Amino acid sequence: MPVTLSFGNRHNYEINHSRLARLMSPDKEEALYMGVWDRFKDCFRTHKKQEVLEVLYTLIHGCERENQAELNVDITGMEKIHAFTQLKEYANPSQQDRFVMRFDMNQTQVLFEIDGKVIDKCNLHRLLNVSENCIFKVMEEDEEE
Repeated sequence: MPVTLSFGNRHNYEINHSRLARLMSPDKEEALYMGVWDRFKDCFRTHKKQEVLEVLYTLIHGCERENQAELNVDITGMEKIHAFTQLKEYANPSQQDRFVMRFDMNQTQVLFEIDGKVIDKCNLHRLLNVSENCIFKVMEEDEEE
C-alpha cells in the first residue's frame, strides 16, 4: 500500500515502499534512480518525475554538508535516520504511525519499517563508532527518567 506524503500545499502524493527505501539512501545517484521505462515516460510528462525526485531528495536529506567524515561517526547511518524521520514527518498525520524506527532483537541494528516491513537498517556499533565487542545494556525503568 503506498504512503501518502503532504507538503502543506493541500495536495497529497502517493509513493510506494520501494521508492521510499531508495530515497532514504544517502547516495544521491541511487536515491534518484529511474528505470528505462520511467525515463522514457518522463519525456512526455508535463511535470517531470526526475525533477520531483530531486526536490524530494533535497527535502529529505537537506543540502550537502562538508567535512562530515571528520565527525568519526557512521555518516551514512545518521543520514538514513534523518531521512526516515523527514519522510515520516512528510507523511499524512493519519499515516505517520506506519513509519517505525526500532532496534532489532539483539539491539545491534536500527531497523526502519513501514507497515511492519523492514525497508532499511543500519549497524548501531558503526553508528556510534564503538567496537563490535561493546555490549549495549538495556536501560532499567528508573534510569529512563
